[in-house]
Order: sequence, then structure tokens, then C-alpha cells
Amino acid sequence: PAHVTWHPSMRMIVDLSNLDDSFSVIPTGQSGHPYNKHYDDEIALWLNGQYHPMRFSEEAVQQAVQDHLVLQPGP
Repeated sequence: PAHVTWHPSMRMIVDLSNLDDSFSVIPTGQSGHPYNKHYDDEIALWLNGQYHPMRFSEEAVQQAVQDHLVLQPGP
């Protein structure tokens, strides 16, 4: 058996005919902040070879949105 010294962290399956049928997983989650709820929320999926759907169309994004961040210029 080969000795594994590296592996890809992100896995992605993209359906170019319908982007809303695409899937991905990244073990570190969507956030790089350790105290954020999305910091490591994809590790179980990654370890089990599972994926979450990717949202591209406006309709798919609106159906899946969990948080909304508004950035405004300062005074």
C-alpha cells in the first residue's frame, strides 16, 4: 500500500447543464473563524464521502438562505 502524505481538502461535483444540481464539501466548513458555527460543520460530511448542494440561481439561494449580512459605509 502507498503511504498517503497529502489529499485534496475540497471536493466538488459540478453539473454544467444545471448548476443548482452541483455539490461540494470542504472539511473546514465555510468560515475560517474558529468560533463561527460554520467553522467545521462539514467535517462529518467530508469524512463520510457526502456532499451538500451548491446554490447558484437566485431562487435556490433564497430558499436556502440562513443569514443575511448588510454592509454599509461608515459615517
